[in-house]
Amino acid sequence: MKKIFLFSILLCFGHIVHGQEESVQKVQIVKDSSLEAAFPEGKNEIRINALSFLVEEDLNIFYERILNKSSSLGLSMFINAGNEGNLTHRKFAINPYYRFYFYNSKEYGAKGFFGEVFSSFASVKNESLQVSLGLTIGQKWVTTSGFSFELFVGTARYITDTDLEIHAPVGIAIGKRF
Repeated sequence: MKKIFLFSILLCFGHIVHGQEESVQKVQIVKDSSLEAAFPEGKNEIRINALSFLVEEDLNIFYERILNKSSSLGLSMFINAGNEGNLTHRKFAINPYYRFYFYNSKEYGAKGFFGEVFSSFASVKNESLQVSLGLTIGQKWVTTSGFSFELFVGTARYITDTDLEIHAPVGIAIGKRF
Protein backbone atom coordinates (compact mmCIF):
# COMPACT_ATOMS: atom_id res chain seq x y z
CA MET A 1 0.00 0.00 0.00
CA LYS A 2 2.82 2.33 0.81
CA LYS A 3 4.50 1.56 -2.50
CA ILE A 4 1.33 2.30 -4.45
CA PHE A 5 0.82 5.54 -2.53
CA LEU A 6 4.42 6.69 -3.21
CA PHE A 7 4.12 5.69 -6.86
CA SER A 8 0.89 7.69 -7.26
CA ILE A 9 2.44 10.76 -5.61
CA LEU A 10 5.45 10.52 -7.89
CA LEU A 11 3.18 10.07 -10.88
CA CYS A 12 1.04 13.10 -9.95
CA PHE A 13 3.89 15.46 -9.12
CA GLY A 14 6.42 14.07 -11.56
CA HIS A 15 5.28 16.30 -14.37
CA ILE A 16 5.96 19.40 -12.21
CA VAL A 17 9.62 18.58 -11.71
CA HIS A 18 11.70 19.47 -14.72
CA GLY A 19 15.37 20.06 -15.38
CA GLN A 20 16.68 23.58 -15.15
CA GLU A 21 19.28 24.95 -17.47
CA GLU A 22 22.12 26.72 -15.80
CA SER A 23 22.42 30.17 -17.28
CA VAL A 24 25.54 32.28 -16.99
CA GLN A 25 24.93 35.96 -16.50
CA LYS A 26 27.36 38.28 -18.17
CA VAL A 27 28.43 41.34 -16.24
CA GLN A 28 29.48 44.33 -18.26
CA ILE A 29 31.44 47.08 -16.54
CA VAL A 30 30.52 50.47 -17.89
CA LYS A 31 32.02 53.77 -16.80
CA ASP A 32 29.21 55.80 -15.28
CA SER A 33 29.80 59.44 -16.05
CA SER A 34 26.40 60.60 -14.83
CA LEU A 35 27.86 61.55 -11.45
CA GLU A 36 30.66 63.49 -13.10
CA ALA A 37 28.14 65.26 -15.33
CA ALA A 38 26.14 66.29 -12.25
CA PHE A 39 29.18 68.16 -10.90
CA PRO A 40 30.58 70.23 -13.74
CA GLU A 41 33.81 71.60 -12.39
CA GLY A 42 36.66 73.46 -14.00
CA LYS A 43 40.34 73.44 -13.18
CA ASN A 44 40.53 77.04 -11.93
CA GLU A 45 39.02 78.70 -8.90
CA ILE A 46 38.96 82.25 -7.52
CA ARG A 47 37.94 82.98 -3.91
CA ILE A 48 37.83 85.89 -1.49
CA ASN A 49 38.24 85.62 2.27
CA ALA A 50 34.98 87.17 3.49
CA LEU A 51 35.96 86.89 7.17
CA SER A 52 39.10 89.02 6.90
CA PHE A 53 37.25 91.53 4.73
CA LEU A 54 34.45 91.96 7.29
CA VAL A 55 36.57 91.88 10.46
CA GLU A 56 39.77 93.76 9.55
CA GLU A 57 38.97 95.45 6.20
CA ASP A 58 41.62 93.26 4.56
CA LEU A 59 41.42 92.03 1.00
CA ASN A 60 42.55 88.43 0.67
CA ILE A 61 42.11 86.94 -2.82
CA PHE A 62 42.94 83.34 -3.76
CA TYR A 63 43.59 81.69 -7.10
CA GLU A 64 43.76 77.89 -7.17
CA ARG A 65 44.71 75.62 -10.09
CA ILE A 66 43.45 72.06 -9.64
CA LEU A 67 46.05 69.50 -10.70
CA ASN A 68 43.98 66.35 -10.07
CA LYS A 69 41.22 65.15 -7.74
CA SER A 70 43.49 65.25 -4.70
CA SER A 71 45.90 68.16 -5.15
CA SER A 72 46.17 71.74 -6.30
CA LEU A 73 48.54 74.69 -6.44
CA GLY A 74 47.54 78.19 -5.57
CA LEU A 75 48.53 81.75 -4.95
CA SER A 76 46.89 84.22 -2.61
CA MET A 77 47.35 87.94 -2.31
CA PHE A 78 46.74 89.85 0.89
CA ILE A 79 46.26 93.63 1.00
CA ASN A 80 45.61 95.47 4.25
CA ALA A 81 43.07 98.04 3.08
CA GLY A 82 42.43 99.46 6.54
CA ASN A 83 44.73 100.59 9.31
CA GLU A 84 47.10 98.26 11.04
CA GLY A 85 44.80 96.32 13.32
CA ASN A 86 45.12 94.17 16.38
CA LEU A 87 44.84 90.96 14.37
CA THR A 88 47.24 91.70 11.53
CA HIS A 89 50.54 93.52 11.25
CA ARG A 90 51.01 92.74 7.58
CA LYS A 91 50.45 95.35 4.88
CA PHE A 92 50.88 93.22 1.77
CA ALA A 93 51.63 89.54 1.16
CA ILE A 94 51.95 87.01 -1.63
CA ASN A 95 51.40 83.40 -0.52
CA PRO A 96 52.09 80.44 -2.83
CA TYR A 97 50.67 77.13 -1.57
CA TYR A 98 50.28 73.43 -2.29
CA ARG A 99 47.08 71.77 -1.14
CA PHE A 100 46.29 68.07 -0.70
CA TYR A 101 42.66 66.92 -0.43
CA PHE A 102 41.87 63.87 1.68
CA TYR A 103 38.86 62.43 -0.11
CA ASN A 104 36.53 59.47 0.26
CA SER A 105 33.84 58.02 -1.97
CA LYS A 106 31.51 60.99 -1.45
CA GLU A 107 34.06 63.78 -1.69
CA TYR A 108 36.29 63.90 -4.72
CA GLY A 109 37.50 66.41 -7.22
CA ALA A 110 39.51 68.89 -5.13
CA LYS A 111 36.97 69.38 -2.40
CA GLY A 112 36.42 68.10 1.11
CA PHE A 113 38.96 68.06 3.95
CA PHE A 114 42.40 69.38 3.02
CA GLY A 115 45.88 70.10 4.32
CA GLU A 116 48.04 72.86 2.90
CA VAL A 117 51.69 73.87 2.99
CA PHE A 118 52.38 77.52 2.19
CA SER A 119 55.00 80.22 2.28
CA SER A 120 54.42 83.90 2.69
CA PHE A 121 56.40 86.87 1.40
CA ALA A 122 55.03 89.85 3.28
CA SER A 123 55.59 93.48 4.05
CA VAL A 124 55.21 93.63 7.82
CA LYS A 125 54.94 96.65 10.17
CA ASN A 126 58.25 98.33 9.37
CA GLU A 127 57.92 97.76 5.61
CA SER A 128 60.65 95.12 5.48
CA LEU A 129 60.17 91.88 3.57
CA GLN A 130 59.41 88.96 5.87
CA VAL A 131 59.27 85.30 4.86
CA SER A 132 57.28 82.64 6.68
CA LEU A 133 56.41 78.96 6.25
CA GLY A 134 53.20 77.41 7.50
CA LEU A 135 50.50 74.77 7.50
CA THR A 136 46.75 75.12 7.06
CA ILE A 137 43.84 72.70 7.41
CA GLY A 138 40.30 73.24 6.23
CA GLN A 139 37.15 72.04 4.54
CA LYS A 140 35.86 73.01 1.09
CA TRP A 141 32.41 72.50 -0.40
CA VAL A 142 31.64 73.00 -4.10
CA THR A 143 28.10 73.24 -5.47
CA THR A 144 26.92 71.72 -8.73
CA SER A 145 27.05 75.17 -10.32
CA GLY A 146 30.70 75.62 -9.31
CA PHE A 147 30.38 77.97 -6.33
CA SER A 148 32.75 77.16 -3.47
CA PHE A 149 32.63 77.70 0.28
CA GLU A 150 35.68 77.11 2.43
CA LEU A 151 36.62 77.20 6.12
CA PHE A 152 40.31 77.16 7.05
CA VAL A 153 42.73 77.79 9.90
CA GLY A 154 46.50 77.64 9.96
CA THR A 155 49.71 78.82 11.51
CA ALA A 156 53.02 80.03 10.10
CA ARG A 157 56.37 80.94 11.57
CA TYR A 158 58.51 83.79 10.29
CA ILE A 159 61.95 82.53 9.26
CA THR A 160 63.47 85.98 8.82
CA ASP A 161 64.61 88.20 11.65
CA THR A 162 61.56 90.01 13.03
CA ASP A 163 60.01 90.76 16.41
CA LEU A 164 56.89 88.89 15.26
CA GLU A 165 57.21 85.12 15.49
CA ILE A 166 54.00 83.74 13.98
CA HIS A 167 50.90 84.63 12.06
CA ALA A 168 47.72 82.60 11.80
CA PRO A 169 45.62 82.59 8.62
CA VAL A 170 41.94 82.05 9.43
CA GLY A 171 39.09 82.44 7.03
CA ILE A 172 35.72 81.82 5.51
CA ALA A 173 36.21 82.03 1.77
CA ILE A 174 33.63 82.10 -1.00
CA GLY A 175 34.39 81.74 -4.67
CA LYS A 176 33.69 80.32 -8.09
CA ARG A 177 35.24 77.40 -9.95
CA PHE A 178 35.50 77.72 -13.72
